Amino acid sequence: MVTIGGIAGGEARIGGNGALVAAAVVLVLAMPLTLVTLVEGTAQPLDRAAFAWIVTLCALLHATAFLNRWAPLTAFVVGSALMLVLALTPIPELSSAAMMPSSLAYLPLVWRMAADDSRTRSTAALAVGFAGAALITAVDAVQGGAREPLLLIVEAGALAAGILAAWALGSLSKQRRLAEAERVEERARRAVAEERERIGRDLHDIVSHSLAVMIAQAEAARVLARGSGADDALEKVAETGRSAMQGLRGMLRVLDDPGRRPLAPTPGIDGILALVERARSADHSIRLTVRGDPGTVEPDAGIAAYRAVQEALTNAVRHVAPPLRIDVDIAWEAAEVAVTVHDDGGSGARPATGGEQAGTGLIGMAEGIERAGGALSIRRGRGWRLRVVLPAAEPS
Repeated sequence: MVTIGGIAGGEARIGGNGALVAAAVVLVLAMPLTLVTLVEGTAQPLDRAAFAWIVTLCALLHATAFLNRWAPLTAFVVGSALMLVLALTPIPELSSAAMMPSSLAYLPLVWRMAADDSRTRSTAALAVGFAGAALITAVDAVQGGAREPLLLIVEAGALAAGILAAWALGSLSKQRRLAEAERVEERARRAVAEERERIGRDLHDIVSHSLAVMIAQAEAARVLARGSGADDALEKVAETGRSAMQGLRGMLRVLDDPGRRPLAPTPGIDGILALVERARSADHSIRLTVRGDPGTVEPDAGIAAYRAVQEALTNAVRHVAPPLRIDVDIAWEAAEVAVTVHDDGGSGARPATGGEQAGTGLIGMAEGIERAGGALSIRRGRGWRLRVVLPAAEPS
């Protein structure tokens, strides 16, 4: 299970500061009402021992409201025991000390148990609460003398309703928390899947381009083996191979250990010149033209432009037989930049490519251009013409 921001199943802290505030409100309001009830609510004043006993029990019950935040199960067990003692403690004309206003402090304990991820704890809390309501009603019926049955029914209903309301609110809080945790988990899963897809496409672009250029350079080296240009061509093969390995290792580092190693700078329009230089060979003449005043683009647009040129050069080198001429044109305007890659079709013969199928790189390239807010057009004639228009960044 993926954990985001500490929200995952039972690891999430329930209530937070809200539970502490609720406990403080109960302590501030209910305790004075309990004292007033003990002093003014009985015809005969209680003796000091009974008064001190009941006040101590109520104070301890209030204290469980604060313990409820950090140790809810302990707070519930202690609170239930205190309520049992209060229920069995008689008060003249009130039948049971459990009818004191301080007994409201027990409801947050029920709420917290219902909000727990454990269904067993939640169900047990409801059962204990109902049993306590029945016990208080029974004690009232025995100690209260001849009371109207209707009053006992109303009393039992009110107690059970309070327990049920606290339990229902706790269950609702749990459902909301679990739903939010599930949404966070789903967002994390989508983000991981999208990142893996992006990495896979970047890996395809890096390796396929570099290897295609290596093959072309090797073919050129073979042709020039008897000439003075052989050393230069072979050096380009080695350099391109090293570049491919560095790119592959960089992508694998991202896959193996994300977040702990700095990523290499993302390629952009500025990297197109180096891309063209690596793809040049004796059989592949590539000319780069930059028109207009160079501006800036957003990072995603820069990556999209770089990948578009990379994919176009890769496909041309891989699928068009030399000799081949490719023109790369970058035209800057005030609000946009247009990148065009056009090849002359080479000799017209299609070289053997080992049965590889094209398409993955084009799909990833098109999606990247769309995400960057650009437009892509591809036209086939004597050769291939790819044109990408991307928005320029607004001046800061």
